[in-house]
Amino acid sequence: MNNKLKIISVILLTFLIVAFAMRSLYKKVEIVEVGKIPIAFNQIKPELSIKHPKTPSPRTNEIPSVVSDKTIYLTFDDGPSYLTTQILDTLKQENVPATFFVIGAHIDEYQDTVKRAYNEGHTVALHSFTHNYKYIYSADQNYFDDLNKIKNKVYNITGNNSRIIRLPGGSSNTVSKKYNQGIVSRITNKLNDNDYYYFDWNVDSGDASGKLTKDQIYHNTISALHQGQNIVLMHDTAVKKSTAEALPAIIKYAKDNGYTFARITKDTRTTHHHINN
Repeated sequence: MNNKLKIISVILLTFLIVAFAMRSLYKKVEIVEVGKIPIAFNQIKPELSIKHPKTPSPRTNEIPSVVSDKTIYLTFDDGPSYLTTQILDTLKQENVPATFFVIGAHIDEYQDTVKRAYNEGHTVALHSFTHNYKYIYSADQNYFDDLNKIKNKVYNITGNNSRIIRLPGGSSNTVSKKYNQGIVSRITNKLNDNDYYYFDWNVDSGDASGKLTKDQIYHNTISALHQGQNIVLMHDTAVKKSTAEALPAIIKYAKDNGYTFARITKDTRTTHHHINN
């Protein structure tokens, strides 16, 4: 009988020790409810916390660029403006890429629009910061100071170090020689020597001259399209609403007649005018 009492006493003591240990362990685990799922704090591993990337995400939903024997490069100078969104909406709907030669006038106001253009696969290229002919073409250094300013602005917005350029007035402008004879020849030589790529145009929509209707811009553009590479000059400023309105019809005509669309890159064959300075 004494042996049985001893055995029972040992069992009870063991049970009490185990119960006390379990109670102590349970107190060390706090439970909170996230939604309806209980989570123990001591089960969360700190190393699983999300870290935001330091570099921008890659471009998504990029519009394809297709080079063929009949290619159109839509280019828009002097933006961004309030019309840039309308232009981008048309390009997105039609799945067509373009090239935007931007200036500094309203770029801070439309940073999100410029970023959208880049993210959707368009080329954000460099036109000028001031677009002030007298300043830009008075001295070689003035031109490159102005270029670097718009280049840095585009880089800060898009993260892309653009080297695609269009000179104000194009390389064939005759205004520059009034301020500094021979300056465009010197500028273009320096651009070529420093891995920049400048582009003029070989199809003019005519929207820079006066206040044309959308039908006039449409006919000017489609009548000049040809076999091979078509670099179309258009403008993206607040007073060029008819350009944005003509764009859908121009794209439709081009698609119906077997043209493809591409954006300008450093691998695009350059179109240069004759320099007249």
